[in-house]
Amino acid sequence: MENWRGFLQEGRYEAATTELTRKVIPHVKYIIDEVIPSENVQNSRKDLILVVGKTFSAGKTLPKELEDKMYKAEFTFHIDKKLAEETGDKFQIGGMHMYAPWDRKDDYIKINSYLDPSFNEQDLNAYLGELKSITIHEIQHSGQTDDMLDTAHPPKKPLEPQGRWDYNQIDGLRGYYASDSETDTYTKEVYKRAKYYKIPYTEALDMRIKDFFDMFKRRRDKMNAEDERETPGEFRVQYTEEELKDFFYNELRDKYIAFAKTKYPEAVGI
Repeated sequence: MENWRGFLQEGRYEAATTELTRKVIPHVKYIIDEVIPSENVQNSRKDLILVVGKTFSAGKTLPKELEDKMYKAEFTFHIDKKLAEETGDKFQIGGMHMYAPWDRKDDYIKINSYLDPSFNEQDLNAYLGELKSITIHEIQHSGQTDDMLDTAHPPKKPLEPQGRWDYNQIDGLRGYYASDSETDTYTKEVYKRAKYYKIPYTEALDMRIKDFFDMFKRRRDKMNAEDERETPGEFRVQYTEEELKDFFYNELRDKYIAFAKTKYPEAVGI
């Protein structure tokens, strides 16, 4: 029974993710062939947005598994001329799940792709692996309860808008990335990445942990440089590089592995 339950967890939203991303790749090829070569590309172009929703549009309807989870999935593309220069990446993908507690039928996911002008068809295999991983992460949110989703936010005070964690402190990073909601979705995302690339779960997890660390180290270095110019000796970011590394590579990594062992017992490498 335990193995069967694990199999169900591992397979949840797999078909829906595949169906959605199959609708996206032809549009990405169009962007490579028609948009990127254009001079002075404007990110306001309507053909840089692809919406897959409940309302019928030939080839652009939601998978049946998601019809009671959200009303649309939106894929937005941005041409970033400095992406490779500043990060070393030819593409980056991020996502978000939007929801209103009073009516979950209005849930939707938004996947943002940032493409360097050098991005081409040779990058599609790696791009697809990340697209599937990020997409299933956001879909996983759509299946979470309101209470679980709320764990990714600071405790809310009555009559006040929902706040955000302070990423200038380790406690802020912990509040978000180690929350029940994000632990559930990031371990699902990593499982998808490991499966796509046919690598051990821990190897795929280490790829993600490195992304976290690199992103916040760049942020810290940039903000510290700004603060040193404007207010010498006073820094907004309240953690050292070693503290940042310890949180992501030790504390968070251990938490994700422990959770994955219970949720995905058949995963390789844990």
